[in-house]
Amino acid sequence: MFNILLNNSSASNQKRIKLVLGLNALSHGSSISIHTDCSQLISLWKRFVDAPFSPKLLREHNHLLWLSIHHLVKDRNLKINLIKVPAHGDDIYNIQADSLAKDAHLSLQPTVSPLAFCYVPCLLTFNSLPIDMNIRHFLRFIADARALLSFCSMARFTALGSPSLFDWAGIHFCLSQIKGFASHKNGRPEFWIF
Repeated sequence: MFNILLNNSSASNQKRIKLVLGLNALSHGSSISIHTDCSQLISLWKRFVDAPFSPKLLREHNHLLWLSIHHLVKDRNLKINLIKVPAHGDDIYNIQADSLAKDAHLSLQPTVSPLAFCYVPCLLTFNSLPIDMNIRHFLRFIADARALLSFCSMARFTALGSPSLFDWAGIHFCLSQIKGFASHKNGRPEFWIF
């Protein structure tokens, strides 16, 4: 699972994962300077790590990584200084880090449980997997999946044959593009079109 997360994630997300693993290796009260060419990392660091905890963080994708970083820094009293270096510049450490990142991206990654890198005081899970996206979007996705299940269980479809005959993923995509397809009144989905 973690293998998929590493291989399909963006370069900046991989940098955050490596940052969590690196911070976990530091002892209590350590001070460290990190040279990075990722301005997004520095910007998000100021927003989520240097500032007090904000529930707005839970709306962000990869909030588990940011919560883990925040928790490690505060819990271990770490002093982290992020230094911006020019991308593709002549900074020897940045060149070495980019080279190692490219090599790691091309090599096989170890398969690790997604929970192994989480250092958060509270963790929301679904089917034993961590929820690392906006919880409202996640719950809306679950409601849409339940609505699709009721839709595909309608007698008009089951009379045509086995449910495996239909491309339900494609149908879900098409129906989700139609505004007002499902109306959620009192938590009960009702289909307008059919």
